[in-house]
Amino acid sequence: MMKLMRTVYNFYLINIPFQATLPFRPYFYVATKKDCEREVASFITKKFTGKIASVESIKKEDLDLPNHLLGLKRTYLKLSFLSVEDLTKVKREIQPAVRKNQEREKSNEAYTTLLTSHLTGEDASISKKISDQMDNIIDIREHDVPYHVRVSIDLKIFVGHWYSVKGRGANPPEIKHRPDLVDRPLLYNVLQGYLICNREIISKDVEDFEYTPRPEFQGPFIVFNEPDEISTIQRFFDHIIDIKPHIFVTYNGESFDW
Repeated sequence: MMKLMRTVYNFYLINIPFQATLPFRPYFYVATKKDCEREVASFITKKFTGKIASVESIKKEDLDLPNHLLGLKRTYLKLSFLSVEDLTKVKREIQPAVRKNQEREKSNEAYTTLLTSHLTGEDASISKKISDQMDNIIDIREHDVPYHVRVSIDLKIFVGHWYSVKGRGANPPEIKHRPDLVDRPLLYNVLQGYLICNREIISKDVEDFEYTPRPEFQGPFIVFNEPDEISTIQRFFDHIIDIKPHIFVTYNGESFDW
């Protein structure tokens, strides 16, 4: 029996919650050395039998390409999986090979590559005959996108929009965006805000306030005035544990604060 990843969506109809389950295969992309896509695809399919659902060759924009603004695209292999667990297992095997191959590419001297190419008439860094095609995988992309984010982006299902959901027996539900419905769901009439202040760097306590940039976006704020940095950080974690948010938005958070 084949297993297939499914995303469960929570919806509200006149404030009555219901759920719809939608199948979706997680995936990521790998890039190979030039003209090695077919060999690598065949190798990966055999090596990870039972974990990979499909391997597709597609062209995507690559900002690392010279003159990418001209619309140049690069060929990638899209590896789709039956579960996030399978994706994670395959990623753990591919990532070290990618890092090793990238380091090898950086350390190759241009003179050696040029001389070998001149003598053999081909690029010596590419070998289609090697038994382990992992040496020809030079990049991995979009492997760190959370599953629920991947589903929302690809299927264009976003929080705060209206959708019509139609069940179809054993088939996946039909979910359609309703752009004709412009009023926000009642669930989002008021956006509760919170502000945590470190009193070591401000002169006095900040009182609760309201920030409403537009009438339809009411923003009352509850303020926590903490005596020092340790208390500020502790308050942050206590607050996160308390309200359990699903989405975090940061500025320089991934590489610094977070």
